[in-house]
Parts: sequence; structure tokens; C-alpha cells
Amino acid sequence: MNFVVLLFVLGAILLFGGSVWLFLQTRERETDADLKLRLRVSGADEVAVGQGSTTISNGFLRAVCHLFWRTGSDIRPASVLRLMLVIAAVAVLLLLSIGPLYTLPLLGVFLLLFYIVLVQQAVWRRRKIVEQLPAYLENVIRVLAAGNTLDEALSQAAREAPHPIQPLFISISRQVRLGALLEQVLSEAGDIHRLRDLKVMAMAASINRKYGGSMRGVLKSLIVLIRQRAGAAQELRALTAETRFSAKMLAVINVILFVYMYLSNPKYYDKMLADPKGGMLLIGSGSMLFLGFIALWWMLKGIDEGDS
Repeated sequence: MNFVVLLFVLGAILLFGGSVWLFLQTRERETDADLKLRLRVSGADEVAVGQGSTTISNGFLRAVCHLFWRTGSDIRPASVLRLMLVIAAVAVLLLLSIGPLYTLPLLGVFLLLFYIVLVQQAVWRRRKIVEQLPAYLENVIRVLAAGNTLDEALSQAAREAPHPIQPLFISISRQVRLGALLEQVLSEAGDIHRLRDLKVMAMAASINRKYGGSMRGVLKSLIVLIRQRAGAAQELRALTAETRFSAKMLAVINVILFVYMYLSNPKYYDKMLADPKGGMLLIGSGSMLFLGFIALWWMLKGIDEGDS
């Protein structure tokens, strides 16, 4: 009876996921059709919708999409939702096949590792963007000196910029061509990619649009600020190098010891797993090790984010 109920629940989840997928597909097609119509009227090229122009009402889905976008991915919200539904369906199948005792730890470890990989990729990309931003802004200043507007300067400088700063500002310029305000697009990009310098540029662009003035002085001051902050970040990483190495060793040495003890005497853990109390002790110790690993990684993540 329980198995029949679980199958019924699984079928309901799959049907609900299919209905949500069809609804999002319809909304996506309507959005694409509206965008193509606007592009034909404005005479622009038919390009993909920028990330910052996508409005997502669901907070959790928006956070997951922002995490993917920070890594440089162009994934759409509908694709993210499909991925989440697939993970949920796999989790239900694992619950039916091997039970919650093994499913929950496996699923938790998989999701955590996947999240860590995405966050590390986002941190690396943000660091590269911050490193390339002063040279990019210098090109923008040169284009501004020739008499161009700020949005034109950003677009022209982005064509010669390296990756990953090039696709970021090409997307910003694309959204401005579609009719969005430059300061709004810069502010949204700063929120998505967690770049404070873009929010400063958005504030300066908003003031320049309302009251006028020269943007070159603001950009020069921003270049000096970014380079000073980069020097302070390098000094911070040098001062904390020993602490970060110790934290990584503390996270790795426990796993190495467990693998060594299991390979040297596997029957020891077999006897513990056969005993209910031994299994609970192993699960408890593994959970505590897992939480300690999360705490160490979170502290190292804070240092890495402080660099940017």
C-alpha cells in the first residue's frame, strides 16, 4: 500500500513539473516573439535577451539563476526550473529505491559540491573582471574623449576587451540598445554579478544624465580606487596564506585518514555498519565532519569575496 501511494505521489510530482514546464515554455515563446517584434521595429539585430532584462518573480529561482549567471552561463530560467524538477524526480526515485537513510546524505553532498563548484567559478570570474576593469575603463575614457556618449563608449570598448569582461558589457550595451536605461542595466548587472564598481558606475551615470558633468573624472577616480583595492587584497591574501593552507589541510586530512583506515581494515567499518549504534555513530561523525568542512569553506569564501 505504501509503495502504491509513493508511486501516486511521484506521478503527481512529474505531472506538476510537466505542467510548469509547459507554462514556462509558453511564456518564453511569448517573450521571444515580443522581443523579435521590438527588434524589427527598432531595426536592431535579433540577439538573445540579456540577463539583466529577465524578470523572475520567484525568489528562490531568481537566486539560482543569478548563481548560474555569475559563472558566465547564459542559461534561461525555464532551463533552470527543468533542472530543479529533474533533481527532485531523481531524489524521489532514490527515496523509493534505497530509502531516506542513504538518499538524504547523497543528495546533500551532491548539491553542496555542485554549489561549491558554481561559487568557485563565480569567484574566479568576478576576480578576473575586477582585474580587467581598470584597463577597460581607460579605453572607455579614450572613447569618451573623442566625443561619444557613455553607452557608445562602453559598447566600443567592449569590442576590444578580453574575456570575461567582454560578454558582460556587450550584454549591457545590448540591453541599452533595446531601450533600457544605462544606469538601471549597470545596477542590475552589479547586483547579479556582485560587482560594487558597476553600481558606482550606475550612480555616476544617473547623476550625469540628470545634472550633466564629465564622466571622465569619475572613471579616473574609480580606476585609482580599484587598483588600490587590488593591492590591499593581495596584501590580505599574503597575510592569510598560512591560515588558508591550514584550513585546507584540516578539511582534507580527515578524509585521507578515513580512506586509509578503511583500506587497511575494511572489516572494522563493516562491523560498525552491521550494528545500529555503530551506524548512527558513523553518520553522526560524518555529519560533524561535513559541517566542519562547510564552516572552513565559508570562511575561505569570505576571504576570496573580500578580494573583489
